[in-house]
Amino acid sequence: MRKLKETCMKSGITRKVTLLIVLLAVLICVIVGGISIFISGQSLTQEAEVSLAAETKLGSEKIDIIVDNRLLLLQEIANRPSTLSMDFKTQQESLKGDVARLGYLDMAIVSLTGQATYVTSGDTSDLADRAYIKKALAGEVNISDVLISKVTNSAVLMYAVPIVKDGRVVGALIGRRDGNALSEITKEMGYGERGYAYIINHLGIVVAHDNRDMVMDQFQPIEVAKTDQKLLPVAKAFESMLENKSGVGSYTYNGDDLYYAYHPIEGTNWTLVNTAFKAEVLSGVQNLFISLLTIIAGVVVLASIVAFFLAKSIAAPIVGLTQIVNRQAMLDFTKDETKNFSKIENRKDEIGQMTKALFSMSDNVRELLINVTSTAEQVSATSEELTATAHQSATASEEVAQTVNEIAKGASDQAKNTMDAASALNRLSKEIENNQKGTQDLSTASAQISQLVSSGLSVVSELAQKTKENAVASDVVFSSIQKTNESSSKISEASGMIASISEQTNLLALNASIEAARAGEHGRGFAVVADEIRKLAEQSRITTTTIDDMVSRLQKDSETAVQKMQESGVIVKQEEKCVELTKETFDQIASAIKQSEKMVGIINQSSIEMESNKSHVMGNIDTLSAVAEENAASTEEASAAIEEQTASAEQIAEASEDLSEMAQSLQAMIRKFKV
Repeated sequence: MRKLKETCMKSGITRKVTLLIVLLAVLICVIVGGISIFISGQSLTQEAEVSLAAETKLGSEKIDIIVDNRLLLLQEIANRPSTLSMDFKTQQESLKGDVARLGYLDMAIVSLTGQATYVTSGDTSDLADRAYIKKALAGEVNISDVLISKVTNSAVLMYAVPIVKDGRVVGALIGRRDGNALSEITKEMGYGERGYAYIINHLGIVVAHDNRDMVMDQFQPIEVAKTDQKLLPVAKAFESMLENKSGVGSYTYNGDDLYYAYHPIEGTNWTLVNTAFKAEVLSGVQNLFISLLTIIAGVVVLASIVAFFLAKSIAAPIVGLTQIVNRQAMLDFTKDETKNFSKIENRKDEIGQMTKALFSMSDNVRELLINVTSTAEQVSATSEELTATAHQSATASEEVAQTVNEIAKGASDQAKNTMDAASALNRLSKEIENNQKGTQDLSTASAQISQLVSSGLSVVSELAQKTKENAVASDVVFSSIQKTNESSSKISEASGMIASISEQTNLLALNASIEAARAGEHGRGFAVVADEIRKLAEQSRITTTTIDDMVSRLQKDSETAVQKMQESGVIVKQEEKCVELTKETFDQIASAIKQSEKMVGIINQSSIEMESNKSHVMGNIDTLSAVAEENAASTEEASAAIEEQTASAEQIAEASEDLSEMAQSLQAMIRKFKV
């Protein structure tokens, strides 16, 4: 057990569990501490902003009261009779004591033209262009921004009140104070030890600040930031102050992070700004951080101690069980560790269950090894016997397979020959079918030819009849044309007679005209008639000439027609002879076709009988082929079955040999176990 404890101290699981618990404790502390610091920082920031805003508001009210009091005192002085007299000597005597008593550098009486005469020095200055003078002469009590005095060339602050006499402004009383007076007021303000306050006007110009140079230089971050990028955060903060009445914010200046609050000063165009350093505001967070680090260190130490003992209580039994498992991994199951781990085995947690399961597994493995050893010996003996039997069965199967292969070869050859015969018969059957189809086609064609010959004979007979009718018609036309030719000759003779009569009539008309001319006045009517007769005779002559021309052409056409009709008659006679020859030829063709139809019928009948016999023979050959194929298939199946049986026997023999070798290997492996 001592050795077990030492091993436990060195075990990786102890270190891992301890480290895990410590890391978990540190993580929890860091998370809780981080949240606490964050919340504390937020709370401190909010508290600082609220406090800063409240202090700023109080500071602006304080400055407002101071300014108001000074303006009230100055207004009281302006209302004195000596001041209202507007006699400078009188005023000077009265005001000399007030200058020092009220803390002014000097006082001055300003006329309505803006001309100022100072009480102490007696100097004069034209201040008509100053805004505070204009307001005072307009009857308004006011205070100026920090100015660079024309008289002293130093920073000053001017208080101005009107001098009112009988309800009318007759001048103004001004008091000049040191420009640092406002800075002295703001110097007393600021958050914490490092915080400071300052005042800006409506243009964003610093008019009061701890740093007097800013006041003298009229520092204006909004304008300076245009050339100096470092002042952009300050410029944005100033822009926010000018846009809003009051509020809080933060900016960075000269490397310091600052919170600021601002509030307007009533009665002026100023804004009071109060600042606080972020580091100072969050100083409490730093203290909290240090405290948390101390607590985390203590928690880590305590967690380490607790984690070590807890890890040890978990790791000790696991280390012991690991030793048992390692020994069993070396095939050593001889040692019984039940007594040494009885306490661990009785634990109610997962480790106790794991211990019970390990011991139970060890017992089962021991029993299994004993049984496997016995079974392996039996398997080895049985496999040797099975190997011998398998070899004998394989030898017998090979002899049977050889015989069946020879039978299968004969059956296969028979099936092949039968199939060849069936194939040849199939080809013959196809030729017979083709022959029968051709015979049927020939018979159909012969019938069609016979029908066409009959139609041709009918057409030839009709053609012969039409030819005869054409010959008769041609004779009639020929006769008519001859008669027309004869009539044309007679018309020509009549036309000649008419022409002769026309000439005689024309001569008679000419004679009548001559006689009428001789008769003079009495023969004038007769001359007219004679002239008309002459015209008619002339027209008759022209007409007969036209008729002669037409008759002449008609005679020529008739002669041509007669000639063509004679030629046509010869052609018609030749057609009659050709038609007769065609008819005789068609008769011979019809006779030959009838003889062909008889022969086709005989061939067709023979083809039908061959087809019938072919079907019967094909049936027998198919049956024989099927039987041959079945025999061949059966012998092949038998051969294959015997080959499979032989192969199986060989496989059994090989498997039994392998089984014997495996049994021997198993025995060798089991011998390695120590039980």
